[in-house]
Amino acid sequence: MSSDTTVSHGDVTLPVTRSGSGPQLVFINGAGATQVAWKAVIADLPGYESITFDLRGHGKASTASTYKVADFLSDVEAVLAEVQADRPILIGWSLGADLALAYAAAHPGAVAGLVLVDGAVPIQQPLVTDAKAMRASVTSLGTKLAMLLVRLTPYRYAMPGNAFADLTLEVDERRQHHLLDTYRALDCPVSMLLATDTATGHDAKAERVNRTWREGAEVLQVADPDITVQWIEGNHKLPFSHPADIAAAINALSKQVQQPK
Repeated sequence: MSSDTTVSHGDVTLPVTRSGSGPQLVFINGAGATQVAWKAVIADLPGYESITFDLRGHGKASTASTYKVADFLSDVEAVLAEVQADRPILIGWSLGADLALAYAAAHPGAVAGLVLVDGAVPIQQPLVTDAKAMRASVTSLGTKLAMLLVRLTPYRYAMPGNAFADLTLEVDERRQHHLLDTYRALDCPVSMLLATDTATGHDAKAERVNRTWREGAEVLQVADPDITVQWIEGNHKLPFSHPADIAAAINALSKQVQQPK
């Protein structure tokens, strides 16, 4: 069985879905994704209470006036406070991985563990090297038309292109300059699943991004050898392409931390 509720938070309303019973799992989406992304992963996780929700400007959530990392983190904090989560495991994908990491670091003792899916990598150089071109791409007429069509699907998305560009650059900067310090503040175990080809293609740009991603993960493992890093053959869309691998990592971490039921 599942239940749907909403959380009112500042100027936004966030839809929340709870299903199952047992140790709590809270799933945090990436930018451009909705809670639907976790459907196949949750199907492989009987024996848990799974909590999913949509961030501002995504899915069935309302739009907002600002879309900075701090705003999305405040959405996570509002949902976790409302559902009264009892030391859950947080599972975050892409931006959601960065949000899960930031939440756990800011709330000592509140999180049993983290499963970070192709995100929250402390890169040593920017992934975005041409901000002007990136901004032009996400604000182009073609992208705007595509986003209008997306609103007719379960993956509804209403975040403006310029806001998405600003968020991308902010996340890029945070990963370069702040993530290692954030990892040092953690008091819970971390399991990380990373795509070998987070950027698809074989051109120089994709190769540079994938190399930067690998090097960032290597730096993290040197800084904290206790962090488990698993490389998965595939691209950034791991919740869709490899749900069983993500579910297995969650099960393994849950056994390690022995969550309350």
